[in-house]
Amino acid sequence: MTIAELEKHIGPAMRGCYLFYGEEDYLKQIYREKIRKALLPDESLEAFNHERIKEPDAIANALATLPTMAERRLVELEDANFCKMKKEDIEKIAAAAADPGDCVLLVYAREEEFDPGSTKRPSEAYRILEKTIALVGFERQTPAKLASWVGRHFAAQGCFAPPDVCHALLERCGRDMSLLSHEIEKIAAYASAHGEKAITYETVAKVATAYQEEADFAFVNAILARDVKKAFALFGEMKRKREAPVAIAASVLKVVNELASVKILSELGLNSAEIAKELKMSEYPVRLRLNALRELSKPARPASAVNPAVSPQVAQAPPAQAQAPSDPLERAVRLCYETDSKLKSRSIDKYFLIERLILNIAMPQS
Repeated sequence: MTIAELEKHIGPAMRGCYLFYGEEDYLKQIYREKIRKALLPDESLEAFNHERIKEPDAIANALATLPTMAERRLVELEDANFCKMKKEDIEKIAAAAADPGDCVLLVYAREEEFDPGSTKRPSEAYRILEKTIALVGFERQTPAKLASWVGRHFAAQGCFAPPDVCHALLERCGRDMSLLSHEIEKIAAYASAHGEKAITYETVAKVATAYQEEADFAFVNAILARDVKKAFALFGEMKRKREAPVAIAASVLKVVNELASVKILSELGLNSAEIAKELKMSEYPVRLRLNALRELSKPARPASAVNPAVSPQVAQAPPAQAQAPSDPLERAVRLCYETDSKLKSRSIDKYFLIERLILNIAMPQS
């Protein structure tokens, strides 16, 4: 069953059994609440007509109980881990759900608790349960649908966000709807406090908390801009979170490669929208990278003082000299590959290698 089909079922007279599965927990909670409100409009009777159970074995008895001064009764089962259940236990649940009476059974499974399989090859659990239970998948929404949802969410907060700004928020914060909902409320509150009705790129960049990809770009941008102090501050946060040095080096290489690709296409005369289409990226990160490239094209300034947190041996080490390309992006790519090779082949302090990478990229060439 699709979410759209579920919408048509929701109402005070709905009945039957439903299993919510998939990775989008935010939508699961939204529709869970919609069903509750539809079936339990009288709060004074909720204690009689709303039962939460913890064990699948309790389903049959719960569904056999009649509603009290109401048309329907709601029974909810959480954390039924179908991935760990035996086939006979899943069959018992399907059998109990065959006759829900005047009840609605709502089974709530986390992403890792139910494997639906594929459309062509559904899992065994799916094939057993679909006979008596409506299986509703809550998958991660596409960027286009999310951007539309972001716009509606801002409108509900009394603000207007154009589509490109909605996509910018997705690029900065990711696609988790719970996190996005929080960020939208935060941005709307900021806009309201400053008398703004229209949400802009600048407001998103100023208020929204960046997720990992955006943080990676800020880190690389600081290195390429030779802002050693900021780069080491961001690196210190990565170490605090115990991010693997190999992963850090890979993220640096990814962003540097994106910058190099954007630079080439920009020099060919493509605008930000055309570059985004060519690289299969959204326009917002392309604009960020074009801005970074404009900053890189300015005359180089000496590297700022080394952060006290840097290892003494790194601070004293000279920058790499082996036939360094004059183009800072080409040089950064070469250094990233060299560091990646060392990270995988040497028993050395791997964070030390990342510190060296920062300084070798950031230090101006003689």
